[in-house]
Amino acid sequence: MKRSLIFISLCILLSILVLVPKIYRSQKNVKNSKEIKLGMGKDEVLKIMGKPDSKRISYFNEIDSLYFYQPPFGASSGIEIIFGSDEKVQKILLYE
Repeated sequence: MKRSLIFISLCILLSILVLVPKIYRSQKNVKNSKEIKLGMGKDEVLKIMGKPDSKRISYFNEIDSLYFYQPPFGASSGIEIIFGSDEKVQKILLYE
């Protein structure tokens, strides 16, 4: 009984230690995404948002055309910043 209580306590502690940085990062992403404006260049976006969690390359122009950032907990979608062929922000999709 005592071992199982210790094991459960360690699992809970480990879960908290893993989740706290993700929660902090997602809150930071939400705050910073409000500063992104249409027409900004990639360098400006990276300066504000930091490195994206993932990138997608456009089939047509073979450049990074979409940056994805982690959404807040419970959101159905993430923060997506879409670039045009001129590498300027063309669209911003905030989380839902």
